[in-house]
Amino acid sequence: MLEIRKTAISLDEAEVLELERVITDRDEKEAIAFLKRCVYDRILHAQQGRLKSHLDTGDNPVDRFVKGNR
Repeated sequence: MLEIRKTAISLDEAEVLELERVITDRDEKEAIAFLKRCVYDRILHAQQGRLKSHLDTGDNPVDRFVKGNR
C-alpha cells in the first residue's frame, strides 16, 4: 500500500512517446499497464522501507480516541 503524499516521477523519451500513443489510441488496457509499470511500481519502489504501520509505533489509536472524547 502506498503512503499518501506528494511524489514526483520522471519519464524518459520512450515512455512519453508510449504515453502519447496510449492516449491517442484510447487503449484502456495498455493505459492501465502503463500506469502500473511506469507510475505505480516506481512510487511503490521509492517508498519501500519507509512505510510504517500505526501498530509499529506503540501508539494505540483507541486510547487516543478515548482520551480525545472525554
